[in-house]
Amino acid sequence: MKMFTVEAFGGRQTTDGPIAHFNVHAETVDEAINLIRQSRLGQRFARFEVMEESAEFEGDTPEIISEGEGHSRAPT
Repeated sequence: MKMFTVEAFGGRQTTDGPIAHFNVHAETVDEAINLIRQSRLGQRFARFEVMEESAEFEGDTPEIISEGEGHSRAPT
């Protein structure tokens, strides 16, 4: 299992707009993004970008660890 830090952008009809951040335990990027898309907050977004990916670690269940809305954490 890995820890993925993902940013979600835009609404369903746009590519700009609000931004949300998610930390997800999952086996793959696809699994992490699918978990986000199924979440209440994640359903509001159209584009997802993996910001960080950890090394392998032992984990039990794929899950969203934390989520929040706000500005991009990317350097300006």
